[in-house]
Amino acid sequence: MKLLSRVAALTIVVVVLLITLALFHHPVATTNVELAQQAGKDNLIHGILTVLLAVLASTLAVLSEKLNERSGALYVYRLGCVLLGVAMLLDGFVLPQLANAIAVPRPISVMIQVFSKAGFITQSAAILLWSCTAWPRVRWFAAIGVLAGIVPAAWILFGDLLLTPRSLIVIFAIYAAWYLSAAWVLYRFKANS
Repeated sequence: MKLLSRVAALTIVVVVLLITLALFHHPVATTNVELAQQAGKDNLIHGILTVLLAVLASTLAVLSEKLNERSGALYVYRLGCVLLGVAMLLDGFVLPQLANAIAVPRPISVMIQVFSKAGFITQSAAILLWSCTAWPRVRWFAAIGVLAGIVPAAWILFGDLLLTPRSLIVIFAIYAAWYLSAAWVLYRFKANS
């Protein structure tokens, strides 16, 4: 179990770095023509992000086992991954292909926003569940999780947030603090303690 925990911890760190890098290369288009021209880059970035999200979800299964988590956090997180995966597939593969159809991109853009926001809110809920499980054994980890769970969800629910590459980077940076603390918990603390 110790080796698995350490491999999962290292994987989380690498995935966080790769997701950050991918988000900084996320294409930005202001017109349908630009969107169509960037289809290849859109495909690549969103494909990479989808795979990395699946890897991250797999490593968090090890965290759930280590914390002896029974609240359903992992299932809630995976639901968030599915919702974000749908948004990424729409944004990276469907939207660029339909960019030249005048009426289609706007409804798809709205769907991308809805699925993305639902995915982030769901992942925030999962992070809160993991934090409740970790309390009081790993208080600092639970405290980081409460902040990482509440801040993005509140921004999405109560702010007038339009998800753009910049706002995605901010949300992911908040989550990254929790992911890296989860990596430390996996690397350092004793199983089921």
